[in-house]
Amino acid sequence: MVGKTERLPWLQDLLAPLAIPDYRRLVGSNTLWWQTLQMEMVVMGWLVLELTDSTWAVAVVGFFRTAPMIPAGFLVGPIADRFGRRPVIIACQAINLLMYALIVLLLAMRLLALWHLAAISFVLGLAWAIDFPTRRALLPDMVGKARIMDALLLESFAGGISRIVGPFLAGLIIVYFGALGCFLVLTALSLCALMLLRTLTQSELPRTATPGISAWSNILEGFRYVRHNEPILAVILITLFMNLLIFPYMTLLPTFARDILRQGPEGLGLLGTATGMGSFIGLLVINGLRRRVNSGMMYAVGSFFQCLGLVAFAASTFYPLSWLLLLLAGIGQSCFALMQSSIILLTASDEMRDRAMGTVMIGIGVDPLGKLQTGFLAESYGAPIALGLQAGLSALLVVGTTLLLPQLWKTPRPAVV
Repeated sequence: MVGKTERLPWLQDLLAPLAIPDYRRLVGSNTLWWQTLQMEMVVMGWLVLELTDSTWAVAVVGFFRTAPMIPAGFLVGPIADRFGRRPVIIACQAINLLMYALIVLLLAMRLLALWHLAAISFVLGLAWAIDFPTRRALLPDMVGKARIMDALLLESFAGGISRIVGPFLAGLIIVYFGALGCFLVLTALSLCALMLLRTLTQSELPRTATPGISAWSNILEGFRYVRHNEPILAVILITLFMNLLIFPYMTLLPTFARDILRQGPEGLGLLGTATGMGSFIGLLVINGLRRRVNSGMMYAVGSFFQCLGLVAFAASTFYPLSWLLLLLAGIGQSCFALMQSSIILLTASDEMRDRAMGTVMIGIGVDPLGKLQTGFLAESYGAPIALGLQAGLSALLVVGTTLLLPQLWKTPRPAVV
């Protein structure tokens, strides 16, 4: 009898990276990692809102969570080259575990203050900014460039499940066990993720920088490379616009849930789940189109689609409609997030991979400014106006970038070679 994967060649291709033990361990750890991130975003915003009753305070803590991304973007390449990718991601995961455990201790002792959350968010943001591009840069070493898209899709399917389960689970735990119970779960999940990472093989991976080159020269060389690679430059610019104007909307979800849509923590958790479900559907769309549509087209169209979805969400006051609009925006977000890494890993040379991925973090690093700007506008004019204006402007900038850098539309199709 013909096996299921033999009848479905695309499924056989998609599952091929799972035959590699190290990839299975990495994707397992990444699934738990994404789960903790999604839960943290919900519980941290709700905890700050309960402590302060201030949208501005939620934005400020969000600012500290993303503030380290620009300096970290400069350092990812030199750090990964100096210490190796495996030790770097293990160290970052250990930091996550320690920070969640510290919040548990402070909550249990009833000593938690806003400045604690701001400081801990800064440390978590620094660890994430180094961790994320390093994990992604590991993939070609494990599976080869021919399987990059399959590896990214599998990881993203696992991450999509986390985006669905994480916010909903966080909302339920807050209702029944409070923020303390939620951070206890985050601590346990982080410990499991760390244990999986420690099982990765310890064989040395190839160095990616010229021997003897200084860290500063390493950084400058990376910038020159990105500047002359039009598809990667377009990715960096769109990443910058989306993180400045679009992704800060997550800090406003508690405000939308409580003040606009009249919901409690369960409703907030379900709003986060809508985006996760949309992202999961988006992965199915990507898998269906990847042999017919190139990476750059999916990246640009997905980014534009998310902007339009959030413009509509900002105008809605009906909870079911708002939930549906976030689901649609999540489809676009999935295309943005997956194609972002795909374009860079497929386009960049092996020598420039870490530095190109690090440059993405600089684009993501404008998010703190976006959070402050969004918080200020929301405090002054209301959350709906702040989000609607920013999402509309971002849509225009995405279109402008694709017109000025047309090589983005000529990137390879993300299919198996």
